[in-house]
Amino acid sequence: MKPAPGLERLLATCGALALALAPHVWHLPVWTTAAFAAAVVWRLFAEQRGWALPPQVLRLAAALVATACVLLSFHTLNGLDAGTALLTLMAALKLTETRAPRDHAVLVFVGYLLCLATLLYEQSLGRLAYTLVAAWLLTAALARVHRPVEANSAVRPFRLAARIMALGLPLTVVLFLFVPRIEGRFWSLPATSAARTTGIDDQMSPGDVAQLGLSDEPAFRVWFDDAVPPPARRYWRMVVLEGFDGRSWRRVTTSQDFAAPMIVPAGVRYGYRVTLEPTQREWLPGLDTVIGWPRDLALRGRATQLVYVEPRMLEHRAVTSRLDYALESSSEARVMPTALPADLVRRNLLLPERRSPQSRALATELRAASHSEREYIERVLDRFRRDGFSYTLEPAPLGAEPVDEFLFQTREGFCEHYASAFAVLMRAAGIPARVVIGYQGGEWNSYGGYLLVRQSSAHAWTEVWLAGQGWLRVDPTAAVAPDRIRRNEVARVGSGLATTRLFADLAWLGRAREIWDAARTRWYESVVRFGPDRQQRLLEALGLGEQGVRGLALALTAGFVLVALALAVLLAWELRPRRRDPLVAAWDAVCGELAAAGLPRAASEGPLDYARRVAAAEPAVASELGQVAEAYVAARYLPGATVTDRQRLVALARGFRARRRGRAP
Repeated sequence: MKPAPGLERLLATCGALALALAPHVWHLPVWTTAAFAAAVVWRLFAEQRGWALPPQVLRLAAALVATACVLLSFHTLNGLDAGTALLTLMAALKLTETRAPRDHAVLVFVGYLLCLATLLYEQSLGRLAYTLVAAWLLTAALARVHRPVEANSAVRPFRLAARIMALGLPLTVVLFLFVPRIEGRFWSLPATSAARTTGIDDQMSPGDVAQLGLSDEPAFRVWFDDAVPPPARRYWRMVVLEGFDGRSWRRVTTSQDFAAPMIVPAGVRYGYRVTLEPTQREWLPGLDTVIGWPRDLALRGRATQLVYVEPRMLEHRAVTSRLDYALESSSEARVMPTALPADLVRRNLLLPERRSPQSRALATELRAASHSEREYIERVLDRFRRDGFSYTLEPAPLGAEPVDEFLFQTREGFCEHYASAFAVLMRAAGIPARVVIGYQGGEWNSYGGYLLVRQSSAHAWTEVWLAGQGWLRVDPTAAVAPDRIRRNEVARVGSGLATTRLFADLAWLGRAREIWDAARTRWYESVVRFGPDRQQRLLEALGLGEQGVRGLALALTAGFVLVALALAVLLAWELRPRRRDPLVAAWDAVCGELAAAGLPRAASEGPLDYARRVAAAEPAVASELGQVAEAYVAARYLPGATVTDRQRLVALARGFRARRRGRAP
């Protein structure tokens, strides 16, 4: 049973409005969404059962209560979250007084504002597609209200909405390209919640982790100027941990750590650009040893880790939105090769007293059997290879002495366990050592030409300091799980991610994911990052580069003119005289002949009725005119009419007119 027209229009409006609100549900309090849903359900029941709508006094009181609740929840009425919550509640209250088409229009425009707010949270390609669908449905709902004829068909409102949006697309492109771009934002975008699924933090406690959570989300993307480093050299350092209390490693900084360390570049140099996803952290990943970095964006100290700073105040800042920066790295650079400052020596040799006694004894034994520090390092790595150690993402929990229990009992763990135990064994033998946390590996996207590093590539390794060589990277995980390093096979070792294994096993699915990520990245590079610099390059390509704002005005005006001309041509084509239906033309010609003889057809008169009236006035044409009228009705209105029926009508009409003219005085 088809619902009444009023209920049908209300269903269309409420459905489109709910779709526009859906992306905001995660940002709003539960009571806000519940209030909106309750208002929708009540209003639909009221429309169906003919209930009276609330009086104006009650609606005004509800509006005041809703405003007070938003103020109590957010402590402000400004901002994206608070403003969206208030807008949602006002839409719910507007539903309680919706009667006329104007009320539906207000709700639709509230939906448009919710679509706009959705893009303020995130400007991704997927979110844009969702927003366009929501806007399309809102426009279709508006067509149902203001063009009742469109509601006669289930498809026509959607077709009209799609046509309206398509006609507005050229103007949207012109405005996007040539409206002056201003640095900064007119609003404050909300910070994305910190993604800590891989444990990137300024401290590390392997013994407290019973299962490592992995995320398949992108961490950052890298575009290289020339050659791409092989997988075994894709170490992206972020945080250096030097303090150790027997269980946890933590970052230690003093004012001296901001001094630039001595670095001797060597090996292959890599120039590259990084696009970092929001991390809510102040550290920036860089390939191995960074020797060139943007001074107005990042600081680098003795730990050789990059810190994101506010350029004017040199204060550390968290990365709350996508960040782009260019770096240069050296694959075999020597860091502090000649001497290590005394405070760093003490810091990187310090072990808590009476902790890890078995590990200390093992270090003493292995060091005594070694002729050099290099040999000692190899003996420790050989122990990891030969003594039954295994790599797993679900290790057994450790107790009061995590390092001893890992080395002598469980012998299973992931990168943090191995990096921590190796650093303790180095310090116990008198070799300065520290733990580095970052990412290792990356997937090459052949469609986008960049390296994608996911959160699941988070990794920990160790650095040791040797005289004359400086800080050297030693990754003990590679001794136990070499595939983890060579091919970045995180998900194939231990439990892993089911989704990652699925993409790896199904080649076509992996290619589809690459294409989608390349499309999203291209969208970000071409549209989201379209700023003043790119706008200026566009003006230069058009020959208006030296005109400045005047050039933008000229380009904007020219764009408007071209769009207007294109729309004018389109409208002229659509409004052109249509070729008449041969059936209608043939019947109208017959009616014209009779009208010239003083027997015009009334506007409300059907073909058969008209034929009978003419037959009564002129009995001589009754039979022939009746055949013409019946052929017209059969060819035009009856189902199953064939081409033969159409041809018969045209022939009868032509013969009738010819004989009529022959009989005319």
